[in-house]
Amino acid sequence: MAITGFYIAVGVAICLVVAQLLEKPYPSPHGNDPMTVQYLERGGWKMVFRASAGNGKSVYDAWTKGTDTTTTKPVDMARSYSSHFREANLYYRWSSLNIKYVKFALYKDNLETAYIVFNGDGSTNTNWFNKTRVLESSWSDLTPDATYNIFSVIGDNRNLRNFFINRKYAGCSGDIGHFVVSDGPKGSCAMDVHVRHPQFVYSDMNSADVWERKQFQRADYLAIYVKI
Repeated sequence: MAITGFYIAVGVAICLVVAQLLEKPYPSPHGNDPMTVQYLERGGWKMVFRASAGNGKSVYDAWTKGTDTTTTKPVDMARSYSSHFREANLYYRWSSLNIKYVKFALYKDNLETAYIVFNGDGSTNTNWFNKTRVLESSWSDLTPDATYNIFSVIGDNRNLRNFFINRKYAGCSGDIGHFVVSDGPKGSCAMDVHVRHPQFVYSDMNSADVWERKQFQRADYLAIYVKI
C-alpha cells in the first residue's frame, strides 16, 4: 500500500508540473519580469530603434525622419504606449557605422515572437529591408528566393502599410503575406482595421498566411538592431 501511495503522489506531482507548463505554450526565459534591453543586446547586437504599438505615432516617419521619437533607449520591454525610440542622428550615421547585420524583431507578451536577420553590408537605412539581403528568419518560407510583390520599408504607403512583406495582392480575400506595420486607418482589409494604430501585424504560422483569415497576431513592439 505504501508503494502504491508513493506512485500516486509522484503521478499527481507530474500532472501539476505539466499543467503549469501548459499555461504558457512558450514559457518566457525571463519569468514574470520584463526582458531587459541589455539582455536583448547580448552577442554584440545594439538596439537602434523600437516602435510601440497603439501610441498613435507613425512608425514610418519615426524610422525615416525621427518624427515624434525619443533618443532615450528603453530599459526593458514592459508593455507601454511610450514614444518610439530612435538612436540620435541614425539617418546620417548609418553609412559610417560599417554595419554587418541588421536584425528586425517583434515582441509580444514579453517574448520575441518573430525575427529576420539581414545582411547590412553597404546598406542604407532603408534598403537593408529587402528580400535579397535576408540571411535568416523565424518564418521558414521567408527566403531570398521566394516571390514577393512588396518587400520594403515604404511598402504600400498609399494604404499606410509600411515595413511590408507581402507575397500576393488578389483583393482583400486573396492577399497573402508575413508582416505589415499598419501605420494608420487608411486601408480597408483585415490587416488594416484596428482600434488603435500603429499595429504590427504578423503571420503566427511558420509561413505567410492569408490576411483575411484573421489568424494573424499583433505585436507589442517592433525593434531594429545592428551588429558591427
